[in-house]
Amino acid sequence: MMFVLTTLSEALLYVCFALIMGSYILSLFPNDLIPSIVVSKKLKLFAVIGIALFSFVPLISLLIYLYEDYGLFDSLQYILLTFEVGKSWLFMLIVTVFLGLYILFFDGKKSVLYSIVGILLVFVLILSVSWSSHANSIQSTKGLIIHFLHFASVVIWVGILFVATWFSKNTHNWLSFLKWFHITALYCFGIIIITGFSLMSFSTPLEAYPDTWTVSYGQSLLIKHLLIIPLIAYAFINGILMKKRLLKDENFDARPWTKVEFFILLLIFAATGAMSQQSPPHSLFETINSEGFSSLFLLFHDGNVSSNIAVQMVFNLDGILLLCISAVFLALSLFSFVKRMPAIFSFIMSLFVVIVAYIGLLFSIQIV
Repeated sequence: MMFVLTTLSEALLYVCFALIMGSYILSLFPNDLIPSIVVSKKLKLFAVIGIALFSFVPLISLLIYLYEDYGLFDSLQYILLTFEVGKSWLFMLIVTVFLGLYILFFDGKKSVLYSIVGILLVFVLILSVSWSSHANSIQSTKGLIIHFLHFASVVIWVGILFVATWFSKNTHNWLSFLKWFHITALYCFGIIIITGFSLMSFSTPLEAYPDTWTVSYGQSLLIKHLLIIPLIAYAFINGILMKKRLLKDENFDARPWTKVEFFILLLIFAATGAMSQQSPPHSLFETINSEGFSSLFLLFHDGNVSSNIAVQMVFNLDGILLLCISAVFLALSLFSFVKRMPAIFSFIMSLFVVIVAYIGLLFSIQIV
């Protein structure tokens, strides 16, 4: 139950950050470069409250652990004043109060300065999240900076996409919007990939990546990486194919397709949330001994497995066939846009891309 709650809270935390960041960034642009967008003050305040609440959820497990020995108040005080994750949340709470008051009294201002101050406050909140990150605990300053760049890039990209998709009143100026947003998304995606590999190296050497699939953290990481495949496909659809479609038909509604892209991002956030609740395999032997093998891994490789196993990629007929089928589903996902099929069909195809590719990769490993 706690695992599900924390996973969902992590995804919702990203959404709250994205809502506020996206609304501030879009308010910087003139009306002819964005669709007509309305995000209410009440919703922004709920998002700020959500940041404070959802970021506290990971502390609940620690609070429960200490409660029997110290009681509620002493345990909470000990966590907030002793643990880095508690200190960072306390700092975040203070900043969210400032941000909430700022939205309450200054929301609706049209000046660029208003938006810039709001963006800076969100960056401070992102910094506090990075403070409590796993990367910061391993390599203090370097980990903090890399996680900050990673998280900030995600929030900027997803924030603009989220607000423009779900809070636009119409599709006016969508082509003009796509022209600058596509470039912004490419820069953000590039930073995310570079910093993502850096964050991954803190816990998992690249050459040992398949070995991590034996534990829950590695399984979540694999699913997260596979979800990036349809995400790139939708970035191609919404960034390139959509421009051509809108040049031919300016009344075409692009929002169902950007909503599909957003749902894929939500799944990636959920996978990230699951990873935050699992032990990174700094020492795979110790992780397996303390937590055991992943239940998903054992579905494919149950039997005489021991904690000193190694995984090798050996592509066999079954694995190659499944990966080819996954590629077909990916092609269908892209082809559905060309043939003007409903976006929900493409979304279902993209889920099959991930599921079939996952099974294909698990069938393509050999235990030695």
